[in-house]
Amino acid sequence: MRHYSLYALAMATGVVLGPSTGSAQHAQHSPGSGHNHGVTLHVNPRWRECSFQLDPSLTQSAWHQFAAEAGLVAYFRPLTDAKPMGAGKWEVSAVQWGTAIDDEDAAWNDTFVHPDSAHYLFEGSALQFPGLMVRRGLTNRLDAGAYFTRNPGANYGFYGGQLQYNLHNDTERDWAAAARVSFVSMYGPEDLDLRVYGVDLVASKEFSSRWVSVSPYAGVSSYLSTAHEKTAAVALSDENVLGGQAMIGAVVQVSVVRLAAEYNTARVGTRSFKLGVAF
Repeated sequence: MRHYSLYALAMATGVVLGPSTGSAQHAQHSPGSGHNHGVTLHVNPRWRECSFQLDPSLTQSAWHQFAAEAGLVAYFRPLTDAKPMGAGKWEVSAVQWGTAIDDEDAAWNDTFVHPDSAHYLFEGSALQFPGLMVRRGLTNRLDAGAYFTRNPGANYGFYGGQLQYNLHNDTERDWAAAARVSFVSMYGPEDLDLRVYGVDLVASKEFSSRWVSVSPYAGVSSYLSTAHEKTAAVALSDENVLGGQAMIGAVVQVSVVRLAAEYNTARVGTRSFKLGVAF
């Protein structure tokens, strides 16, 4: 078990600290990045980074696609197993999730503006959002989490909250199951509102040695993504899109340090990582 735990820790550390595949926080295109852009970008030098602004060419079908995929981009992922934290326990983490959208689709090209005609939404193969997360054990079964991110060079950020209730905790076999409810809201853009509501069911098993614990987990999620436009540039109906995804991941803890990685499969896939401390 000790060798397995150390191997998992090394793998998780490499994944979390390795180079990212692209970022919404620093989206400058570099020649030779391998991303083929076949669309004309909408330019607005008002912001230093790519920002939300709806273009008059945005259609209802593209608006629907945006609502569906943005719900997966922004979804609250705590990157944790089903075991309860315990009353009074805390965790503070840096997180990042990246979703493999296609920024050439009208759903994204017609909802974003760029500082110049060569400043693309992201490099690589995923639109990534870093953020900060805080979690606390409220009772021996109930945990609460909060998430926040802001792009200082753009016009948007996200905040969210989550409750996780432990349904089953077998301390002898180290199996656990939990249910979660969550929400995320975008703030900042003048043109639109976006909110995402989610329900998760997750199960996990812990493997532990004296210094290291590894907790693989798996689960399913359903979500409701709501998008509302607030600009005279378009006349679009509100979109309320239901969707689902499956997750698989693992948490590695060494002393107070927690590392986690997760993959979500859905209409667009997401890879997520977390590095934090628990106390």
